Amino acid sequence: MRSSRASWPTQRVLLPAYVGWSAREGSGVFDPIASLKLTAGFYRVDSTLHIDLAHLEQELANGAAVVVLIHYFGHVDPGYTNTVELARRYGALIVEDEAHAMFTDLFGGSCGRLGDVCLFSLHKLLPMPTGGALVVNPGREGLVAGLVSDPSIPSPWDFDLLTMVRARRRHAEVLGELLAPLAGRVDPLWTLPPDEVPQTFAVRIRGVSRDLLYERMNAAGFGVVSLYHTMIPEITAAQFPASHELARTVMNLPVHQEASEHELRAMVVELSRQLDLLSS
Repeated sequence: MRSSRASWPTQRVLLPAYVGWSAREGSGVFDPIASLKLTAGFYRVDSTLHIDLAHLEQELANGAAVVVLIHYFGHVDPGYTNTVELARRYGALIVEDEAHAMFTDLFGGSCGRLGDVCLFSLHKLLPMPTGGALVVNPGREGLVAGLVSDPSIPSPWDFDLLTMVRARRRHAEVLGELLAPLAGRVDPLWTLPPDEVPQTFAVRIRGVSRDLLYERMNAAGFGVVSLYHTMIPEITAAQFPASHELARTVMNLPVHQEASEHELRAMVVELSRQLDLLSS
């Protein structure tokens, strides 16, 4: 979808204080706000990447036109409903960033229903090189007047989404079992609720350098990633220490539909081996 810069609000936009960037790709979340010269504010997240509702309310009291709610890695914050209620109370619009959570929305129904608009990033979940989608909830159509769709982007309905969803959930469940012996060294960021579909399996790495472990796992041929590995400069360690600790320690293990259980087992074996090597 496309829109002219002049049609966007010029007031303050509140973002969760967990927004990353890289030298190669920039920041998919923050760059559009900066390019539109909107004013950004940030609300805290805790050590489990969940919203600090008290801090969110403090920021809302300072004024906000929009609250961006990010469903990280396909997970729905337990404060989702309260977050939306707070934003409504202070007159802010709610944008649900579902770049990782399209499947959780479409098949779990546990997000995407309370905000004004939702954003999907199709290429992050589907085998396509690019593409996104904007979903407008009933009654909010006036917010997107004048937007034009891009007909060159493939439709997500061309794929067997249910098979993908089942595979992702099964792979996450397998990883949860395989990683249990590594508790205290590799800890899942959350348990998997029945209404969520993970984009990746997020874990906290403890006792060794996440960055070194990441490098060694990829050198061994396992496609692990470290999403949000570096916070944007606006999110400082002094103001948001929990965010920076997460950025240093979270690693994302693959659960995509092309993976096999054999590959997941081999990955965890290598993960355990590298942890031992780095700890010695």
